[in-house]
Amino acid sequence: METTTYSPSHPIIFVFDPSNSSMDVPVYDPGRTVSFNASCVSIRTIADVDGDVTVTLAADLPPGTIAGSTEVFRGLIDTPGERVALVTSENRALLEMNINRRRVPIRVLVDDEMHPARIWVELLDNAPGVP
Repeated sequence: METTTYSPSHPIIFVFDPSNSSMDVPVYDPGRTVSFNASCVSIRTIADVDGDVTVTLAADLPPGTIAGSTEVFRGLIDTPGERVALVTSENRALLEMNINRRRVPIRVLVDDEMHPARIWVELLDNAPGVP
C-alpha cells in the first residue's frame, strides 16, 4: 500500500496504465465523482484552494483503512503494460504499481462524494460484481 498527499492544480486525478498508448481520457460528467472507459478512470477531487488531496494505491486495503469511505467505482481497466498509476492532469505520476495482468479490476473509494480529499484505489484479485 502506497499513499501520498499533493496539492491539486486541477481537481481531477486519473487511474490508468501510463504505458498504454491507446489510453483515452473519459468524457467528464460534472454530475458524477467518477467518469470512466475501458482504459482510464477519472476522479474528481477538491480544488487546491480547499486543501491537499491524499491518495492511496493498494493491492488489498485493510478494512480499517477505508472505514467511513464510499465506493464510487468498481470495474475493469486495460493495462497492456501491466502497470497502474495515479496521475495528475499535468501528467505527473503520483503513485505507480506493477501488476501481472493486462486487465485489472479496481475499485475507487472516497471520503466525500462531492468534494473528495481522500481517495483510495484498490486493485482487486477476485472482484465479485466486476463486469
